[in-house]
Amino acid sequence: MTSTSTIKKFTIVFGFVCSLLALVLIAFGIYVLSSYRVNEVGSLAAYAYICLGVTTILISLLGFVGAARESVCCTVTFITFLWVLLICQIAITFLLVRGEQTAASHLANNLDVAWEEELNSPGAMSLYETWLGCCGRASPHDYIVNDRMPPMTCFKNGDNTKSENLIGTGCRIMFENYWLILLRAFNVIACVMIALELLVSVISCCLCNSIRNDHRRSYY
Repeated sequence: MTSTSTIKKFTIVFGFVCSLLALVLIAFGIYVLSSYRVNEVGSLAAYAYICLGVTTILISLLGFVGAARESVCCTVTFITFLWVLLICQIAITFLLVRGEQTAASHLANNLDVAWEEELNSPGAMSLYETWLGCCGRASPHDYIVNDRMPPMTCFKNGDNTKSENLIGTGCRIMFENYWLILLRAFNVIACVMIALELLVSVISCCLCNSIRNDHRRSYY
């Protein structure tokens, strides 16, 4: 039979891993809010990741205390709150997964702002064009219809001597795909964290049972 100390170690280790994943989700949410001008939909997505992370860390602290003190009362309280939290987290993650495309589209709206700035102040799009390997908002044609030639950043290796070097992909779709990839990656992290929390709840039940058995044996 597995000893109480071994079960306790498993509880603490898996709880620690959950906390690390939670910190990653919090960092991503803060990155979105602090690095870009996001609209209401983008903000909701960012706060959802922060909420997932913060609640996991808070509940994990209770789990750590219960395991460290080998307290049945504290551990049972932790398991109860964890299951309530899991239901909420599963619902939030489900909405995040379902709304990936919508959230990515809204987060990519920053590029529309950059394009408007480009029309008034040439060079505003250069960062996106260099970073994403794209040209214009939807295509190089966006420059032409505005009586401008595509800038050097619209050409491969900055070489505008050959027409075939002109990049035909617009930055809007590239930036949206960038966000879609990020959101999918962090949704996977959220799902892994929830799966580990489910595992922690099972291990915590085993810990609770083991502590009770130890207490019973101590009476004899």
